[in-house]
Amino acid sequence: MKRRMLKFILASVVTIGLLLIFYFFFPHVWGEVLYPLDYKDSIKTYAAERNLRPNFIAAVIYTESRFHKDSVSSAGAVGLMQLMPATAQSIAAEIGESMGNLYDPDTNIKYGTWYLRGLMDKFNNNEDLVLASYNAGVNRASRYNEQGVPLPYETVFFIQKVKGAEEMYEKVYDEWYIADQTPANPVLLGFTNIADFVKKLILGSK
Repeated sequence: MKRRMLKFILASVVTIGLLLIFYFFFPHVWGEVLYPLDYKDSIKTYAAERNLRPNFIAAVIYTESRFHKDSVSSAGAVGLMQLMPATAQSIAAEIGESMGNLYDPDTNIKYGTWYLRGLMDKFNNNEDLVLASYNAGVNRASRYNEQGVPLPYETVFFIQKVKGAEEMYEKVYDEWYIADQTPANPVLLGFTNIADFVKKLILGSK
């Protein structure tokens, strides 16, 4: 009975260990399932126009809508980047055009990235404040910045989720927006990650 229990424990430890190795070192293998990346052309185009990181935009979209273009929040925010119609209307006026269809991915990303660029300029590229403003509004972010008024937990969580999502997009897709990038073998990348990790353990992080 004890031997059987020891075998079970050993098998469980080995299984958990292998799953953890797969999770941490082979994100290129499983990552595309959990972290979709659609509408690459639009993201790439508007990232360049607005001087934003493509993976940052992808992370905001992922956090807001999981890339579901027909998503509508309980507050009425619409589309990939969850834009309020009134906000989109003012953006369209600033751009100098009639408001487009917010369910259209290209239009939604066009307006959403324009809004992000404006927040970047307002908050001197402080991305925590930019994301706080995107989630909770400019006034809330300004009060937090100037008076130390705490942000809502939902907003703090939103900031953390976007940052974590961007890290995953960088791991899973790397610099996908570079035209001449050759896709790497995901399995080889996993073993490279393990080798780098072992080197850091042995030599330190320098």
